[in-house]
Formats: sequence, structure tokens, C-alpha cells
Amino acid sequence: MSPEARRFDVAEREQAIFRYLREYVADVALGATVPQIHRHMSEHGARLAGAADAVRDSVTLPVYYKLARRLVATGHLVELEDDSEDGQRYALAPHLHADTALTLDDIRELADDPPTEAIAKLVDAREYVRSRRDTVLREAARALQKIDPRDLVAEMIVAKTVAYNADVDAYHEAGAADEVHRRRLHAARAELEQICYRWFGLSHESVVVPPASGGVGRPVVLDEATLAEQLRFRVFGERVVRRVSPENGSTPQDWSTVVVAGSDGSTYASNMQVDTASTFADAAGSEVVTFNNSVVFVRLEGELARRHSSPWYSVPLNRSAIDSPKNTGMVMAPFMYRNDGLNEAEYEHMAKCATDVVQWRADEQVFRGLARSLGDAQQLPAPRVHIRDGTVTLQERESHHYQRTDPYGDMVREGVTLSYEILRHIRDRRQPPLFAGAVKSSQLHLFATVVNWFIAKGHPGGSVPPVDPNWDMARGSMLADNESMNLLLTSLDGERDGDYFVTFAAARPFHALTDMYRHYEEERVDFWTDNFIARRDNHRTNQMLDSYWKTLDAIEDDPYVRMMETADYAMFYVGHSRGDPPPLAPRYEFLETLRLLGPEQANERVLRNIELLVATLHRTGFSLDQEHNYMSNKRLVKHVPFVVYEAHEKCKALGRMLESELKSLVIANLRRLRLARFGAHDEVRFRPVAIRAYIERYRAAVQADRRDEIEAGDDEAQQ
Repeated sequence: MSPEARRFDVAEREQAIFRYLREYVADVALGATVPQIHRHMSEHGARLAGAADAVRDSVTLPVYYKLARRLVATGHLVELEDDSEDGQRYALAPHLHADTALTLDDIRELADDPPTEAIAKLVDAREYVRSRRDTVLREAARALQKIDPRDLVAEMIVAKTVAYNADVDAYHEAGAADEVHRRRLHAARAELEQICYRWFGLSHESVVVPPASGGVGRPVVLDEATLAEQLRFRVFGERVVRRVSPENGSTPQDWSTVVVAGSDGSTYASNMQVDTASTFADAAGSEVVTFNNSVVFVRLEGELARRHSSPWYSVPLNRSAIDSPKNTGMVMAPFMYRNDGLNEAEYEHMAKCATDVVQWRADEQVFRGLARSLGDAQQLPAPRVHIRDGTVTLQERESHHYQRTDPYGDMVREGVTLSYEILRHIRDRRQPPLFAGAVKSSQLHLFATVVNWFIAKGHPGGSVPPVDPNWDMARGSMLADNESMNLLLTSLDGERDGDYFVTFAAARPFHALTDMYRHYEEERVDFWTDNFIARRDNHRTNQMLDSYWKTLDAIEDDPYVRMMETADYAMFYVGHSRGDPPPLAPRYEFLETLRLLGPEQANERVLRNIELLVATLHRTGFSLDQEHNYMSNKRLVKHVPFVVYEAHEKCKALGRMLESELKSLVIANLRRLRLARFGAHDEVRFRPVAIRAYIERYRAAVQADRRDEIEAGDDEAQQ
């Protein structure tokens, strides 16, 4: 009796091919041709998961040809060199077998995990990677010291594109009715979009990833020469991992004149009530008030330290500063924006934006040398290196938020303007200062994706074999960059010899961080000016649209447009943490104008900034930042720059002072209003009377009334 025939889904078909090559081919080394594989599947079938009997596949031969090309592209099958007269022969890749050929990487593409399973997989992935730190990761870190990062990134993008396009061909050949296949293509398309547009900001000249709305049936178009050219402004460094000495060519010769600054911002909310003498209180009459504050610590040495006894900068906590329009966002409450048309969600977004803008104000003043110290009001010297707590990208940077004409839009535009002023300060200096950020928590997976791909695939273009062909990229890539790179770099602790191991730098242009990441068509400086001129003209034709762009004349000078054309954000990792497991080290990043430089100059600038930051971190030192884990007594320990930690501690203290200072100012203003309205009568107070005294007074009053009645009756009788 012939087995039942039906159409396999793509996962079943691939697993059946693996089993056939493993169990039914007489000589595994000779492999099999596609017609042989197809003939076996269509006549004898395969035993699938959950099926008691064998099942035959009902698809045609071309489907198997397309699928074989896809499996070769993904490294599951290998093409044998000695072709037979029957055609190309295929064999199972040496590192796979029938039970493990379908990895977790494949499974993740085929199904959406429920929350509990996703959390379990993350914990499992963390254990998987950590247990291999001293073996696989150490071997990878050593090998990556010989690999050009630009070549590796280009090779990874090309390989993923080839695999995706081969999968698209197989999808069409199979009839495009396989839901499992469709989900896999959907995940692969989204990953390519993320890598090419979100992570590296590539233009359509180098790669065209079809949009999600166009379905999964369209291939990716890639120009390898243009890709390599554009990556010259996106990937920097001689090696993926390299050693940097704290005494390098960019280390200052005299630290006594070098100023290093660190900044942090704090925010918290309170229910402020000004009701007096209330034993019980509820939400009525109270308002949620958000307090935002920022502090900069300026580290000085030698004569500079003696001249400046108060190395701190913050907005003064007094009435004039808090009420000044220049400090909008320090104190916020929903009722303050009641007439501006903001709904609850928009207000909350604006409150988060204000937290960021308050810190940017402090950063900009100190970085440009315009700030005066908190204690003695002396002007603080401008730093050569400024490290802010958090990213150097803006919290709010979407174009549709920037064009709003309400207080939300005003806040977004102020943040962009402050960031652009810092960028101009960097660009206009012959010896540009370094404006950097230390990102303690990040969900980015850029570096982890590149390193995990290398571990499993190697560097074929450089004839470098995989570190571990059985490496599960799905589990490895689940860890965010902070954790992955920390484990990778600290695996070389025994080889440091006083130096630091650092990763290559990946630079993202400003548009890649906005909602316009898919709009970059051509790699030219004035592309975005032309784009926004067209947007302004289009908005002006829409009479019902309220847009900031309508009001602009010289749109090419607008800070947002200039940031689009010139701002680049480079990021990398430094292995300065120790231990088992080591405390998390932050991602370091800096703001630059790399696209205005030539490729060689841009590379020199990035390497100089990395070396300068490493030297600065070594000189100023580190601190352990410990925070309580949510709903537990455990602490999350992170290794942060000392200057950032100092600013963080001072900021918390001043944040508490801000609330008490605001309360005293509000009460003072309330008293002033009452005096203006009621004059001296505001001094009248009504005090409660004890119940016994009240009864005595009441009885005396009643007796007095009775006496009066009696006396009045006697008078009438006498008359």
C-alpha cells in the first residue's frame, strides 16, 4: 500500500531531506542529486513528526531544486565538487545531522513564542553563552583580532541576501501557499531591513529591501560594489577586536590641563497636595507633578582644580530659574498644558522628551564652555571629553513629532537644536572635543549578530573557518549587545597586560534613527535638503495640515535637516569589566560629522576618538553602579565611568531638593495670591472648640433665654 501523499510544509520538507541524506544514502560522502531526493520523497515518502506512517510529498521537482539552492546558501547542504553525469550532488554539511539540522534559529523563524516561552528561551540563551565564554567566545575573540570588520559585515549582508532570495524562489515554486514558509520569509525580510536600514543606514543604491506591505514574494536587490563603498562610512577599525593601550597616540601629554566632564539626568513624579491640616487625603485636589533635573560633574586636575573649588553645574534651584521659560520642562504637570490640545499619551511622551532636553541643556552649556559652577558661579572650562549618562541620540527624533506646532513640538525642536549646537561645536574646532555617551542598558543586537554569524559561519572571503559550526546563532543572538560583547571581551582578561580590548565601531547616520530610515535613496550630502523642500511644498498645499515646515524659508539651515545631512553616531565596546560573571559594561558612543570627511579622515577621526576615550577612562577610573532589581533584594551591578557616577549621585540629591524647593515656592506664591485677594483678613483663623466647653456655652445661653422670658412675663403681669 502506497503511503499517503500531501504537500509538506517547508520545515517538514527540509527535515525530510536531512534524514534522507543521513539514513538512506549508501555512501554519505557521495551525497545525492536533487532528482534522487525528489524521487524518494514522492515515491517512498518520509516519516514526519507526529505521523505514525510515512507520508509522500506531492510537490514537483523544481521545488526541490530551488530548496537545495537555499539550503546551500544557509550552510545546511554542501555542493560536492566531483559532479556525476546525473548532475550536481549534494551532501549534508559536516557539522549537521538529521536531529539537529533544524536549529533554534530556524524554529524562531517559523513560530511566534508566547511570553512565558520567550522568557524561558532568554534564560536558556544566557546560560548557553555564558557557559562557553572561556572556550568558544575566547577562541572567537582571538580569531576576530585578525578579521577586517568591514569585510565581515559586507559578507554577512551578502550571505543573508543570497539566502533570502533563494528562499523567495523556493516559496514561489512551491505555490506560495505554505504559511510556515511565509512566516520564515517574513522574519528574514524584517532582519535584512533592520540590518541594512536601521543599523547601518544604507541607501537604496546599495540595497533595496522590499517593504512589509509589499508581501514576502519580492527579492532583495543588492549592489555589492556600492555596499562596500557605503560601509566605508559605517564601519570603522582595522580589526573586529583589537588591543588599545591607555598610553597611545591620542593620549594627552599633560593631564593637568585636560578637563573631563560627566553628566546625568534624573526624573520622578509626585502627587503634590497643598491642602492644610488634612488628616485624610485622596486623589481629589492633588496633581501629578514631574520633576526633571540634570547635573554635570567637571573633573579637574592641578591648577584648574585649585581655581575651581565647586566643579558642578546645574540649573539653580530658585524661583527665577524654575519659572524661567528657558528651563521649561524642569517642573511639569498635566494641568499646565490643559489648553494645548495634548491628550494623555502625548503629554507622557512630552514628559519623557523633557527629561532628555533638560539634560541636553546642561550638556550644551558645559560642553561649549558657557556654564558657571553651582557653588561659586565661576565659569567652568570646556571639557576635552564629555561623557553623558545614556545615549548621545535624542529621545524624541521622529520627523512627525518635530513638525508639530504645540508645546510637544517645541520641546522636540529644542532638543534637536541643542544637539545640533553641540555638533557644530565639534565640527568647528581644529582639535574637536569628544562628546560621548555611556549606555548602561541597550536592546541593540548589532554587534551580537555580527559576532554570532562569524562563530557559526566563519569568514569564507578571508579563508577563516567557523569557530564552532554547531553554534546556535538563535540563542547567541538573543542576548543584547551589552551582555554579548561584555562576555566576548572579558574572555581575554588574562591577555590584557594593562591594555584594553575594544570592538570595531559602527556608525549610524541620523536618518537611520528616525522614522525616515527607509527613505534614504541616494548617498549624497544634499539629498535630505531636497527631500524636506519637497515635504514643505507638499504641506503648504494642504490647507488643513498644521505643520512647522510651512513656516520655514531657508529649510536647508533648519537644525533637523542639518542633522540629517551631517550627524553620525558611532558606537563600540570596551572590555574594562572583570569577574565571573563580569559586571555589565556600557556601550560607548560619540557624536561626529564623519560624512563631511573623506573615508580615510573619517577612519582616523573614529580611531582617535576611541583611543582618547580609552585613555580618559583609564585616567579617571570607574565605579560600580548598583540598583535594586525589580521586586527583589538582588542588585544589578554595572561598571560605569567615575565622572558619570559622580554626576548621578549629585543629581539624585538635587532632585530631592527640587521637590522641597518647589513646594516652598508654591506655598509662598499661594500666600501672596491670598494676601492680594483678601488683604489682612487672610490672617483670620477659625479654631475648633472642645465639646465640653461648647455644651457649657450652650447651657448658659439657654438659661439666659429662660431668665429673659421670665422677666418679660413678670413685666406683663405688673402692667
